[in-house]
Amino acid sequence: MKPYLSVPLAGIAVVGLGAVAAAAAELLPGLLGILAVGAQLCLVVFVLWPHVVLPVGIVGGTVASGALADGHVSLIVAVHAGILATGCLALLFRRAVVREDDRSARTAADGLMLAVAAFVLIGAVYGLARGNPSDRVAVAAYEFAVIPSYFFLATRTLGDSRALSKAAMCYLAGATGLAAAELTVPGRHGGLLSALALPPLLVAVGRARGWQRAGLVVVAAVAGADVVLAAYRAIWLAAGLALLIMLIRCTGQVRRTVVTTAACGAVLLPLAVAAVPALQVRASLVGKEFGQSSGYRLPEAAIGLHVFGTHPILGAGIGQVTPGVYLPNFAVTTVGPVYHVFYVMILANAGLVGLLLILRPLLRAVRIGLAACDDQAVAFVALTCGFVAAAVFAGPADGHWELGLLPALALLAGRGAASSAGPRTSQGKSP
Repeated sequence: MKPYLSVPLAGIAVVGLGAVAAAAAELLPGLLGILAVGAQLCLVVFVLWPHVVLPVGIVGGTVASGALADGHVSLIVAVHAGILATGCLALLFRRAVVREDDRSARTAADGLMLAVAAFVLIGAVYGLARGNPSDRVAVAAYEFAVIPSYFFLATRTLGDSRALSKAAMCYLAGATGLAAAELTVPGRHGGLLSALALPPLLVAVGRARGWQRAGLVVVAAVAGADVVLAAYRAIWLAAGLALLIMLIRCTGQVRRTVVTTAACGAVLLPLAVAAVPALQVRASLVGKEFGQSSGYRLPEAAIGLHVFGTHPILGAGIGQVTPGVYLPNFAVTTVGPVYHVFYVMILANAGLVGLLLILRPLLRAVRIGLAACDDQAVAFVALTCGFVAAAVFAGPADGHWELGLLPALALLAGRGAASSAGPRTSQGKSP
């Protein structure tokens, strides 16, 4: 797969899209102009360097939504969906003008993820036919569609080892800088970006030597501190389960790295919290999180399970809602289609068929990743398992896109390890 466009075509793309961006900034007022310019600039970058689609989308989307959305869920979703759509458009543009061999982008879970995408489309039509509100259909369809979307963006932009390495460096630079800046800022921070980076980082630390290892240790320390001080139980569960799986399945070198990191963190992080007042504010949120109840989450889940009990096979259609429900200690509100328990959302909206279709590609990626006998593949498999478990407690506004990203990375890392081991094996057998 060619990583870059030709120089003349790149120049034409930059000039043309830059002119469109300038025109958009002049014609559209305020926030719309900012979003239009951002979309055009992203399109230019994604067309030229497709391996940055996911790092920019994940880290840049987090920064942009935090700066522009001001807590408005609809705008947060719009920013993330816009970057996602821009990445897809850039890939379509490249495919139209550049002949690329996409064999490296294919994985064993492609067919299953295509089935998920088709089911989302059919489920949305089914939901509209049942009379579900069109805006709720769009919200629920987006929550499901991000899984195959991120999967195919990962496999189509990171299909070779060089692109995967470059994307990893871009992601680590952005996520580490963001985590380091937020560690000194009072308030609740999710720690999601750091949790995604920590297990692969520990594998890289075990493999590195010299100054490279020292640098990775610093990055891993920032990520680990951000996860521990995240004040978000779902992130703790995902990261903790991932590290536990790595202790069971990874090689001895990585297991020693995980144990050493945990031991050093247990000693050094409390000392750092005691010495830095800003970290004390972050740490105080950890205790509050342990003391918080589930609030309205359990009543919401009970309503969703009742909907599933009424429509067990296909659910009540994507976008289903239950209006006028009183949630204790909260308000009278409309419940659904998004629940804080992801699996209740699947069952209520798509039934057992939807649950089976969504879990099958995840399970296949886990099985293949573990069979690869590569520590990086195991790290991504461990993260997949961690976030599958964490989805029981988390309901992010921009969807569980990590359930599409992580299986793709597990398959790509496992395949990369197998291809690199192949020549060495054949050389060892040669006379």
